Amino acid sequence: MEYTRLSLLYSIAVLWISGLLLLIKPSLVFSFLNSSITYPLELTNVLGILFIVIGSFTTLIFKYKVEKIYKWTILIRIFFSLCSLGLYFVYQNSFFVTLLFIILIGVLITVFGLVKDQKI
Repeated sequence: MEYTRLSLLYSIAVLWISGLLLLIKPSLVFSFLNSSITYPLELTNVLGILFIVIGSFTTLIFKYKVEKIYKWTILIRIFFSLCSLGLYFVYQNSFFVTLLFIILIGVLITVFGLVKDQKI
């Protein structure tokens, strides 16, 4: 499951980089993601902490080769994708569409890794 394991590097990078940027320069993150509104600094900092925590768990999954969780990462990201899509329809903020594509890129990379490893 080496390709699947390597596919987690995308998620790790996105989570760590966005988490750190949400702590340091949240306005940059939301402008990059095409957000049409600004969010309170406290909320963006908490979101940054949450991203770093999720990135840390994903890093541990990668480091310790916890293969039983690889497929679950796809299901979790599909859930996040559905939530992002639902939030877009509720708030009409293009931020959620951009977020959806970032998440789905990671899902596709992991699915291709699973197919390449022939474990799907």
